[in-house]
Amino acid sequence: MKRAAAVLGFLVFLWGAAASELLADPLLSKPETVGGRILIFPDHKAANVYYYVPAGLALARSFDRPQFFFYKYVYVKADAPAGPQTIAGGVLALTVEFTDETATLRQAKGAACDFRPVPIDKLNCVLSYTKIEPEGAGEMREKLAERELLWTRKSFTLPLGRDSASYLWQVFADGKATGLSVECEFTFGGYELDDEGKLTEGERDARLSFAVPVSMTADPGLFKLINLADKVSFNYRRMSALCFDFVNGTNGDAVKVMVEIEIQTAKKQRDFRTIAFQAGTEPQVDLTFDIPEAKGGTYRYRVTRVLSDGRSQKSDWRAGSEMFLDLSTYSIESHGGGTES
Repeated sequence: MKRAAAVLGFLVFLWGAAASELLADPLLSKPETVGGRILIFPDHKAANVYYYVPAGLALARSFDRPQFFFYKYVYVKADAPAGPQTIAGGVLALTVEFTDETATLRQAKGAACDFRPVPIDKLNCVLSYTKIEPEGAGEMREKLAERELLWTRKSFTLPLGRDSASYLWQVFADGKATGLSVECEFTFGGYELDDEGKLTEGERDARLSFAVPVSMTADPGLFKLINLADKVSFNYRRMSALCFDFVNGTNGDAVKVMVEIEIQTAKKQRDFRTIAFQAGTEPQVDLTFDIPEAKGGTYRYRVTRVLSDGRSQKSDWRAGSEMFLDLSTYSIESHGGGTES
């Protein structure tokens, strides 16, 4: 009985997958504009299914807080806090979402219709800042960072070099973030009708942008200034482990990434910490080893990736000495006002 139910369930799944594939493509040759702003396309087979191109983009919010954070890393000697501050770089992350247009579309086209956003695989996000030049010289737009991401995650993380991090931090500190914007360009596919009335594959491009409504005054908890000199003192190891794979959607088949970190204590013993990253966890975890470390010591670590099918992949032990252990697998192109490092 259980076997028969399992087989039936699998057949239902296959039928549902096949049905959804049949109803998954807009007919790009027959566009229609609703309300003067929303572009829609009919499905190439189902008469009551329409796909809309989202007309708005916004910074996502959770628990009434923007899904945004900005860390700037500096180095200030602990014995000379009033001394020079060296900028080491930074990390900025934010989550975006399209506006849901279904309510407006149902009011215009009828409640019996099914409205879906156009299918998007990837989009290119650009973070830029526009400042007004003095004496009426116009505006100057600077690209701070750029990233292509999978839309299924709707999030992206931008490591920033020292120049970009310093510049962007000053923008927020001066209360001038109104000139900060995110622009997204994306492509969606579908079908075209050729001269003979046959369906051929096609695609369209679209572009959206929005201002970043975040300020240090209103949301101080979204900004952190981290002094790297504080990470190591009195031979106690302090460090941070980072993994942005679940933020960026670059985790592939992995549902969990675990790292074991081992140090050698001053008494030649071993001390361990284990950290797990997965969907919904913070991408950065700060660590403090309470037992004094051997002077001049390094640490070693190994990474275990737990896959969606239950298998796990464990790396060999590797040596480490950096205060920031980045386990991320994303590749990124960053741009700044000067030389990145």
